[in-house]
Amino acid sequence: MSNYGDIIKQGRKEEKQETNQQAVNTASGKTINNDPVNITIKVPRKSRQYWTSQCKLAGLTMTEVLMSALEERFGKPE
Repeated sequence: MSNYGDIIKQGRKEEKQETNQQAVNTASGKTINNDPVNITIKVPRKSRQYWTSQCKLAGLTMTEVLMSALEERFGKPE
């Protein structure tokens, strides 16, 4: 019985260590959150329709295209 309890304690200890190892922004000391968020831009309707159709023809999503363009222009964050 005690072996089972020891295994559970060890597992919980490892979980606590993993949660404490989050990325931290060294400038502000705040935790960096890399969860996806929404971004909204206003574009002409005809342009959006054209771009959407071109993405579908190429088998891409608008998200993939926009992220690629932004990363090409500005690079990836450190």
